[in-house]
Amino acid sequence: MKLQKIREELRSYFIERDEEVDIALTALIANEHCIFLGNPGVAKSQLIRAIASHINANYFEKLITRFSTEDELFGPLSIKELKENDRFVRKTENYLPNAEIAFLDEIFKANSSILNALLSIMNERIYHNGDVIQRVPLISLFGASNELPEENELLAFYDRFLFRKIVSSIKSKENLKNLIYLDEEYIPSTKITTDDIKKLQKKAEKVNIDNIIDYLIDIKTKLNHNNVFISDRRLKKSIKAIKSYALLNGKKEADEEDLEILRHVFWDEVEDYMVVSKIVFEVSNSYSQYALEKKEVLNHLKKELKYIDTKRIKNCGKDYNKLIEILCKVGCIKLELKKMKNEAKSNNKKTGVIDRILKETEEFDKIIEGLLNEL
Repeated sequence: MKLQKIREELRSYFIERDEEVDIALTALIANEHCIFLGNPGVAKSQLIRAIASHINANYFEKLITRFSTEDELFGPLSIKELKENDRFVRKTENYLPNAEIAFLDEIFKANSSILNALLSIMNERIYHNGDVIQRVPLISLFGASNELPEENELLAFYDRFLFRKIVSSIKSKENLKNLIYLDEEYIPSTKITTDDIKKLQKKAEKVNIDNIIDYLIDIKTKLNHNNVFISDRRLKKSIKAIKSYALLNGKKEADEEDLEILRHVFWDEVEDYMVVSKIVFEVSNSYSQYALEKKEVLNHLKKELKYIDTKRIKNCGKDYNKLIEILCKVGCIKLELKKMKNEAKSNNKKTGVIDRILKETEEFDKIIEGLLNEL
């Protein structure tokens, strides 16, 4: 399948971005929208452009500022129509109402008039062009932002993004070295058409989900108990996400592992992401859930290291003893993760989350050993 080739090409170029690639491709199959959140410089925009470069489609891109106008997104007014017919009509060709794939950078900076039009485009796939309701051929709108929206008027707009992903900087030192030698320009080898995507969307509709419905309801119930509330609309749309992700994974019938995509569907606030991930993994992959628990311990140890006076380590006092304690705890985490990885493999479960946390643990271990070697 061409989509799998695209998946492999994107994953091989974009370092530590496997999840982001899968989320974006799932969004296309689901005919839904996706937003990437994160600090500047983490390749949010580059990844979205790269994905769009694989698709022969009408593509529209715009960087939004607080001064952006409707003309810039929806097209200029037709002076001819205004003069001759006294009609307020925009020339939408080559603008967002005519796009099949769209990317709006810094999307939450849009003003209220732009947001109102975007809501109709994203939700109903229509644009009110004067007195005419214009059908919009949009498959997916991708957004990028450095921050989550805080104003109330943006929350309804934010809710239209079924898929959300926080994009972090590259963690691994080895991958940072690979980044340095990476080609500046991404060149796609495999191309697909919008008709190809529509065929995939039809296939996704036929994916059987009978085996995972009870699990899905169980996840929603557990999230409610943890004060993470899922609207009925988002729950309904999550079915599209599961079916599309299962299809991306080459399945005609969804299973527990395909529920993992819900980690990027069921959260609103950043602080809810870990809660959602744990509860989803509890059902879909208990090994990944265990790895997340170890990740929290690792984060706590990293904070403890900040309070150690590295200049006083050589005195072999309390700072030295604390560093040794942290080293031992990190060593235990490393061994437990390796054991868990082997168990996951033997049970044919994904190990991606374990691999990432194990890599982070090993690199933190090297930092501590480096401090001790300076003595």
